[in-house]
Amino acid sequence: MFSEIYKKNVLNETYVNGTTLFKKYLFLVQKAHLLMLKEEGIINPESAKEIKRGLDIIIENDDFPEEIPDNTEDFYLYIEKILKDIIGEKNSGALHTARSRNDMDMTFFKMYIRDNMISLMYMLNSTLNNILIRAKELRGKKIVLYTHGQPANISTFDHYLTAFAYDLYENMQLILTSFRALNKSPMGACAITTTGFQINRKSVSDYLGFEIPVHNSYNAIVSSHWMTYPLIGIKEILSDITRLMADMSHKASTEVGMLWFPDDLVQISSIMPQKRNPVILEHIRIQSGLAMGYFKGMEDLFLNAPYQDINELADAPVKYFSEGYKYLISVLELLNEVITKVDVNEEKAENTAVETGTTTTELADYFVRNHELSFRQAHEILSKFVKSGYSKELLREEFKIKTGKDLKESDDEINDILSTDNFIKVRKVYGGPSPESMEKIFDEIEEKIKENFSEIKNTDEKIKEKIKNTDKKYSEL
Repeated sequence: MFSEIYKKNVLNETYVNGTTLFKKYLFLVQKAHLLMLKEEGIINPESAKEIKRGLDIIIENDDFPEEIPDNTEDFYLYIEKILKDIIGEKNSGALHTARSRNDMDMTFFKMYIRDNMISLMYMLNSTLNNILIRAKELRGKKIVLYTHGQPANISTFDHYLTAFAYDLYENMQLILTSFRALNKSPMGACAITTTGFQINRKSVSDYLGFEIPVHNSYNAIVSSHWMTYPLIGIKEILSDITRLMADMSHKASTEVGMLWFPDDLVQISSIMPQKRNPVILEHIRIQSGLAMGYFKGMEDLFLNAPYQDINELADAPVKYFSEGYKYLISVLELLNEVITKVDVNEEKAENTAVETGTTTTELADYFVRNHELSFRQAHEILSKFVKSGYSKELLREEFKIKTGKDLKESDDEINDILSTDNFIKVRKVYGGPSPESMEKIFDEIEEKIKENFSEIKNTDEKIKEKIKNTDKKYSEL
């Protein structure tokens, strides 16, 4: 009998995780392993049929205690006990030939995270597409971009949004790369060194939808990469989202006032009638932080952990992943709502741009291009111009001091050069906010979305097709 305290705090938690998170994967592993044992002649067809009969009864009944039964260590061993009661010890015991809970557990856990990662990749790509759609809808709407908390340049909201789109795309590449590390089958590693039975690891890998078996059997049991690699991209996504939300919150403040949210995304004050609080941005930050806590905790498990089969690579951390994943999906749902409904107060952006001199860089550039000044000379002239409160008279005086010539452009021409429209229009360099440049950016992101979707869909369909084949072959046993 196990200690009641140990049973309550460890064994029952593991059992419940088995019944709620890993059940379908456990039975798929049973099917795949049974098919391989029969195909390789390790068990005879009659025994395989009897094992299938027992498994089918258990799967069809799908009736398991909510808490761990007495004298039971985990969900798998409970299934093994039920199978023995149905078909007898000889046949039920044959199913466990050339496998261990070590390689089975790693496989259940990987398959669970794999399904979550596929769903995540679809959702991330959908988010990327929503960003592109909204950027196109709001194309050309002006917004002031800040550096170090100060107004810097006038730009457009589509330029702003697509900057985040590129970060999201790069993070998706991390997710896709980590998925390739995840999608390898541990089955056949047994405890750690494989087996003397001539099993076929490749066929089991295929039956379970994996790309290939893990190359080294010890690595299949002890490596944490299948768990920690996906976290790298996820944490970068959460970090970038919180930064975007912090910046949007700044731009939506009354003092800045360039972003606007509809009534269904703001909350009021219980005492102050004037308040419109876009607290959805704060909730995204909060939930991102909570998710980050779960994922960071999973990484920290492996600091100074021995490079062995250890329970840090077990159901509890995967359950932890599932809790963080719930927050992650909520964050993405809320982010999509923000992206879809946020709008821009162009009048406020225009006023701020003019009042804070965000277009004076372009006048400095103009002086360099048209009056043979160095940029540093032009910068000094425009710096004094800004400090003077935009005095055209001072501008002309400083220009003459630097060049020895009168500034030939009229005040109206100078105003045109300083206009926000001109500032945006002339920035045609690749990556800039001009309409021509933005069309190229739109095309690029659209192509990346298509490439992502194709890779995700192909991977998803390949896994499903392999598992469909497993179910078909199993039904024919």
